[in-house]
Amino acid sequence: MNNEFPSNIELKPSDLHGILRYVKLFRKQIFVIGIQVSLSESPNFDSILKEITILHSLKIQIIIFFYEASESSINLLPAKAYISPGIQSDLIELYNCDIKNNQKDPKAPIEYNFEALEAELKHSKLCLLSTEDPIIKINTEHFLQAIFSKVKAEKLILVGDHECPIIDGEPLTNIAASELKDLLISNDFEKFPDWFKHQSQIAIEAIALKVQRVHLLNGTINNALLNELFDKVGIGTMIHANKYETIRSAESSDVPALLHLTQNSVKKDTLLNRSTEAILSNIEHYFVYEIDGSIVACTCISSYPEEDCIEIGSVFVQPYYNGRGIGRKLVQAACEKGKTQGHSTAFAITSNAANFFVSKCHFKEANIDALPAARKIKFKEAKRNSLILTKSLF
Repeated sequence: MNNEFPSNIELKPSDLHGILRYVKLFRKQIFVIGIQVSLSESPNFDSILKEITILHSLKIQIIIFFYEASESSINLLPAKAYISPGIQSDLIELYNCDIKNNQKDPKAPIEYNFEALEAELKHSKLCLLSTEDPIIKINTEHFLQAIFSKVKAEKLILVGDHECPIIDGEPLTNIAASELKDLLISNDFEKFPDWFKHQSQIAIEAIALKVQRVHLLNGTINNALLNELFDKVGIGTMIHANKYETIRSAESSDVPALLHLTQNSVKKDTLLNRSTEAILSNIEHYFVYEIDGSIVACTCISSYPEEDCIEIGSVFVQPYYNGRGIGRKLVQAACEKGKTQGHSTAFAITSNAANFFVSKCHFKEANIDALPAARKIKFKEAKRNSLILTKSLF
C-alpha cells in the first residue's frame, strides 16, 4: 500500500468516464472563483485563466474576482489589471460588475452593482467582479452575502499559492463544514498557517449562505483547477456542506465494483482471488469507502464470536487514492464496528501491508497463537509468507 501523496496529479484517459460524469453534473452550475493577486506573478497564471475559459466552454457559469484575504476582510483589486488583452479575448463575453466606494462619503457602505449579475450569467457571459479603485477593503461576510443573495452558486473556489495543509501526516483533501467549525475552536487549529485560518472562515461563511462546496486550491500546480474539479479527491482542500465521503455496509449492487477492486489486487498478489459468487455470498461482511458516489476502497470483516475477535481482510484502496488516509479510515471504521458488536480484538493477516497496519492503524505483530482455532487451520493450509497483526479494540 503506497502512502505517498502525489503533488502534481495529471488526469489520464482512463479517468474519462468520471470526467464526463462531472461535465454533465457541472453544466449550468455557477462557480465563483477568487484568484489571489500574488498568483499574477506566477508562471502558471495564464494557465489558470485558460482553465477558466475551458470551464466556461463547458457551459459552466463563472464569476471571477481578484483578492487578498485578511482576518474578517477581503481586499478586492481591479481585475482587468491582471488579465492581459490576449486572455481577455479568450474570455469571450466579459461582463464587468463594478464595485465602488462612495466618493462623497468614504465611510458609507460599498456599492455592489450586482443587480444584473444573474441575468448576465444566464446569457452565458463570464462575469468579472472588479473595482475602479486600486484596492477596496471590504467585510468578507458582506461581500459574500452580496454575491450569494443574487446567485445560487454551487462552488466557491479560492485559488492561491499555498500548499494543501497536512493533518496527522496526510493532506487535508476534504472536510465537512461542521468538522471545520470544530477544528476552528480546537487547540490543533493554532498549528495551521494564517492563510488557512482566514480562508476557513470564508469557507464556513459561504457554506452558511448555501454554497455546497468550497475549494482552497494551490494555483502554482499545473492544471490544478481542472484536476481539483474533475477528480473525486482533487489536489486542494474541499469544504463541503453535502455528503461527499461515506463508509457504509456493502450491498449486492456493489459486487461488480468490489470484484474490480479485488481483481486488481490479485494481479499484484496482495489479495486472494475471489469470484463474483464468493463476494455476493459474503456481501454482508464487506464495508466500502465511497467518494462522490463511487467506490474507491473496500474491506471484509469476519467475526469469530467464540474467541471474541474479528478479522479485517481484503483491505484495498484504488492505487490512485493511496496516501490520502482512506485505508486508515476504512480499517478504523471496521474496528469500531467490531467494538460495537462486543469484540475485544481485531487481527489482520498480510504479506505486504504490514507497515500500513502497524504505522497507520497501530496494529502489533503477533504469533499464530493469537488466531482463533478455525483461522489457524486456514493459515497453515495457505502456506503463504504472511504476518499476523493484532489490535485491542478497548
